[in-house]
Parts: sequence; structure tokens; C-alpha cells
Amino acid sequence: MKKRTIVMMFLAAMLTVSASKALANSEPVLASVEWVLSKMNPLNDRVTKLEQRVQQLEQEVKKLKQQLEAAK
Repeated sequence: MKKRTIVMMFLAAMLTVSASKALANSEPVLASVEWVLSKMNPLNDRVTKLEQRVQQLEQEVKKLKQQLEAAK
């Protein structure tokens, strides 16, 4: 009877630990996703601005090339 009680207590402790690990494993993942998103949003804004700037510069280059062709 004593052995059975000890085994049951051990199994209950293992279930509690595994449940705690599952919860601990899920919580940091959510925090990590939020952290990554908070870091990505400013980067996305910068990339968008840089892409717009590249398009502007490409248009200026086209205009300059046209001016050079017209000057020949």
C-alpha cells in the first residue's frame, strides 16, 4: 500500500511538472512573437521608405538619361 501511494504521488508530481513546463513553454513564445513584431514594424516602415526613395531615384536617373540623349 505504501509503495502504491508513493508511486501515485510521484506520477502526480510528474504530471504537475509537465503541465508547468507546457505552460512555461507557451508563454515565452507569445512574448517572443510580440517582441519580434514590435521590432519588425519599425523595420518594415524603414524598408517601405527606402523602397519609395529607390523608386524616386530611379525616376531621376531615367530623366537624366533622357536629358543626355536629347543633348546628343
